[in-house]
Amino acid sequence: MLPGFWARRLVVLVLGTATLGFLAASPPSQAAPATATTTSTGTADRLRQLADYVVDAGAPGVVVARRDGDHVTRVARGVADLRTGRAAGPGDRYRVGSNTKTMTAVVVLQLVAEGRLGLDDKVVRYLPGLGLDPRMTVRHVLQQTSGLHTDTMVLTPPRTVESVRFEYFTPRQLVRLALTNPKPRPVPGTHWEYSNTNYVIAGMLIEQVTHHPAQVELARRIFRPLGLHDTYFPVASPFVRGRHLHGYLSAGDGTPPVDITTYGMSWLRTAGAVVSTTRDELTFLHALFTGRLLPKAQLAQMTDTGEFGYGLGLFPLRLPCVPGGVVWGHDGAVFGYQSGVFSTPDGSRQAALGASTWLFTDDGELDPLPVQAAAAALCDGSPNPAEVAPPRRAAAGVTPAR
Repeated sequence: MLPGFWARRLVVLVLGTATLGFLAASPPSQAAPATATTTSTGTADRLRQLADYVVDAGAPGVVVARRDGDHVTRVARGVADLRTGRAAGPGDRYRVGSNTKTMTAVVVLQLVAEGRLGLDDKVVRYLPGLGLDPRMTVRHVLQQTSGLHTDTMVLTPPRTVESVRFEYFTPRQLVRLALTNPKPRPVPGTHWEYSNTNYVIAGMLIEQVTHHPAQVELARRIFRPLGLHDTYFPVASPFVRGRHLHGYLSAGDGTPPVDITTYGMSWLRTAGAVVSTTRDELTFLHALFTGRLLPKAQLAQMTDTGEFGYGLGLFPLRLPCVPGGVVWGHDGAVFGYQSGVFSTPDGSRQAALGASTWLFTDDGELDPLPVQAAAAALCDGSPNPAEVAPPRRAAAGVTPAR
């Protein structure tokens, strides 16, 4: 979600502000990694190995799952709550971050299939008065080529993480914040840049066309029809409902991690607000790639990356262990959580992983390990996340996980 600079700056703000009301979690006296599995012992062993990679790298808790047809295997490792020592469970919820973008893109493409919206329609036709480039199209927004920069200006001084933690942002406020970015904006369609603002605008388009809140359309079109009972879009509440992984941030200097689970999601909205589980994530992607959510024409558009390496809310990863060598999905990173969910193109197999912290590389970028581990869960044999090529945006000079 955030370029490495902003991600690292966020950790400094969270851990370095004396007035923070966050709970610094101390590891319990008996916090040995726990394991919980359902079904398929052989697959569970492989998933456990992948989860251990991520736990050993510093994540307090990890949930990972794979779906083969109608057969689901789920594993949990580590602890869900460092204060109480509660073991992570395979059904624990977590904030999925930018995996939300795939869901948002599906709703927009459903509206396209219904003839209520066109991918090449100008955005200003539906959203006038925002100051957007009149050349910007719906396709540009979904493919991250609109020329808009991300709205991480919400963290620009004098704002701090604590001051915006429970602040409520409207979509129009977020767009205005993005437009205050002093960087020159390229002509729409000529440059690719990952931007949460694009998917805030996608949510605004959904609301303008349907006359319903975006979260209502997500529930009506995706959550309820697919039986995603553990998935929801928080509007105002900062809390994660039910059993869940607590999210943590750490400075990486040996100090106790900070529990940052509770915060508002109005700053991300349809770019990253959804809470879900690995099972529900698998169900969603299986439905997408087996034709339950979109006609073939719209799914083909969703996976058309053109020259940019990013489709419409999906991106490909090279994975030699699967037929064709490519899988499709998305990753997510919001405060205290990293995740990924991927599918084979034919919909025969999906994998999802959620981790309860941000991991960093030595150069300060978000570590793609959780994303690579999620994709590697699609492999048989002894999976090695390092063999999975990181998302293309790592080479583009922005964070390899969002």
